[in-house]
Amino acid sequence: MAAARLTDPEIDKIVVLLTTWQGRLSWELLLLRVTRMLGRKFTRQGLDKQPSISAAFKQAKDRLRIRVKKSSSDSVDNRLPELVASEKRIENLIAEIAVMKEEKDRLLERFATWLYNARSRGLTQIDLSQPLPQIDRDHSERIYITKTRRKR
Repeated sequence: MAAARLTDPEIDKIVVLLTTWQGRLSWELLLLRVTRMLGRKFTRQGLDKQPSISAAFKQAKDRLRIRVKKSSSDSVDNRLPELVASEKRIENLIAEIAVMKEEKDRLLERFATWLYNARSRGLTQIDLSQPLPQIDRDHSERIYITKTRRKR
């Protein structure tokens, strides 16, 4: 049986889960949450293979370590609940931005590789900017109709 593959929307859900993660974080805990969320089982290696999930996991671990150090120094918390909720929201948005920046850097590296390979093969920007060909979605239907008419 083939291993379950992650789709792009599923990867996005896992990244959001990691950017908003509260409490202790480990691969086992993440796998449990992902299994409940997606209804399928995955391995740590399967999740870690996805660059955006791996980066989000590392950033979440770092963020949670900093939060533990900060909370151990602040023993009394007598702030308003709205302020606490706002600070958590800000932390989550900062984490999401960090994940997106890392993803952008990874895509820029890929683009630089593609650019080098295209130039080394003599392709120009005009060649690379050609629009995609139109897809004729009715092509197979017309062939089927033509074949059935010939049989008559």
